[in-house]
Amino acid sequence: MSDQLPWEMAFRTSRWFTRGWTLQELIAPTSVEFFSKNRELLGDKKSLERHICEITRIPSKALRGSPLAEFSATERMSWAETRQTTREEDMAYSLLGIFGVHMPLIYGEGRANAVGRLREAIERKEKGIKYENFSIPFSLSMISEIEHFVAREDELRDIHKALRGDGSRRSVVLHGLGGIGKTQLAIAYAKRHKDNYSAIFWLNIKDEDSLKQSFANVAKQILREYPSARWLSSVNMKNLDEVIDAVKAWQGLPYNTRWLMIYDNYDNPRLASNKDPAAVDITKYLPEAYQGSVLITTRSSQVQIGHLIQVAKLGDLRDSLKILSNASRREGLMDDADAAKLAKELDGLPLALATAGAYLKQVAIAFSDYLRLYRKSWAKLQKTSPELSSYADRTLYSTWQISFERVEQRNLLSAQLLRLWAYFDNQDVWF
Repeated sequence: MSDQLPWEMAFRTSRWFTRGWTLQELIAPTSVEFFSKNRELLGDKKSLERHICEITRIPSKALRGSPLAEFSATERMSWAETRQTTREEDMAYSLLGIFGVHMPLIYGEGRANAVGRLREAIERKEKGIKYENFSIPFSLSMISEIEHFVAREDELRDIHKALRGDGSRRSVVLHGLGGIGKTQLAIAYAKRHKDNYSAIFWLNIKDEDSLKQSFANVAKQILREYPSARWLSSVNMKNLDEVIDAVKAWQGLPYNTRWLMIYDNYDNPRLASNKDPAAVDITKYLPEAYQGSVLITTRSSQVQIGHLIQVAKLGDLRDSLKILSNASRREGLMDDADAAKLAKELDGLPLALATAGAYLKQVAIAFSDYLRLYRKSWAKLQKTSPELSSYADRTLYSTWQISFERVEQRNLLSAQLLRLWAYFDNQDVWF
C-alpha cells in the first residue's frame, strides 16, 4: 500500500495548482495555508513544501522568499507552462508580478500578442533600458529653491519608499503648515532621486489658471525633446484644455511609467467642507493611466490621495540654527546663546528662520537686536491683525514685517512695488 495520507492524492491533483493567477498567490505571500473541502487545515506552504515543489516544479528557495531575480526568466516562465487561464491574455498578465514588470492590460489582443509584449518588457528590464523615448532632461529652472537644504531625512526616506514600485501608480501627499518647507522638501526629493525617473514635471496648483499654464509648460518641455510626440505635436497650444488632455495621454503611453508629477501649493482643494467656488478639483488633472508617480504639497490634511506624510516643525534646535546660519552667512551659531534664543522663538518654522537669516545677512545687527525687533513686531501684530490667530502665521508675518519695514526705510518706491507684486501673486515673495 502507498504511504500517502488520504488527502494527498486530491491535493496533488487539485486544480488550484493549474490556474494561472494562483502562481502569484503561491509565491508572493510569506504564508499560504491549505484546507480540505471540509475546512480542515492540511498544512501551510512551509510544512507542505516538499509536496508543492514536486507538484509545481518550483524550487524551494522561491517558495521561501528568495528574490525572484535569482531565477532566470526561462526558469520562471517554465513555472507557468502547465497552467491555464479563462481569458487567454491572462497567461501573460498573470506573470507580471513574477517578473516585476508593468504593462497595460489589453483584453482582446490575444495570447500571442500579450506574451510577446511581456517578453519585451522582461527584456527591457534585464537589459536595463531606461526608456529613452520618454526621457526629459531634469530642470527646476522655474522653481525657487534654497541653496542648502537642511534635515528632513526621515521624510525623504518615507517619500522614496512610498513612490518606489513597479511602474504602477504611486502617490504621496505632503501636508503641513504654510512655511513649513513642503515645497523645498519636494525639490530636495526630486534632486536626490532624479535618476530614478525618465521625466520630472513641476506644476503650480494654487489655482486653475496657474495649473493650466503649468501643463502648457510641460507640453513645451516634451515637444522640445520630441517634436513629433504622439498626441502633442498636433495640439493647438492656445487651447489649454486640449493641451492637458494631450499631456495626460502622453503619460499613459505603454512603457511611459517612470515619470514624476509634482503638484505644488494645492492649498485650496475641492472638498465637501470647502465651499470656495475657486477651489480646485485635482482629480481632473491627474493622469488617467494607472502608472507613474505623483507628489502633492498642500496645507490641508484632508487631501486623501495616496500615502499621507505630515511635514512638521523642525524638532532639533541644531537644524534651526543651520538654516539661520546658511541664510545669514554667519558662522559659529551652535555656540551662540543669542542665536539659540532667536531660533527657539521662531519655533522650528523653516520659512521664518530663512526670512530672519536673510535680514541678518543684509543688516549688520546682533541676534539679540533682531530678537527685540521680532518681539516688537509680534506685539504690534497682536493689536493690528487679531485675525492671525495661529502661532505659526504670527511668527511668519512678524519676520516678514521686519524685512518689509527695512525695505521701506531704504527705498519707499521699492516697497510699493513689492506691495504691487504681492497683490498679484503671493508666491516666492520672500526670496
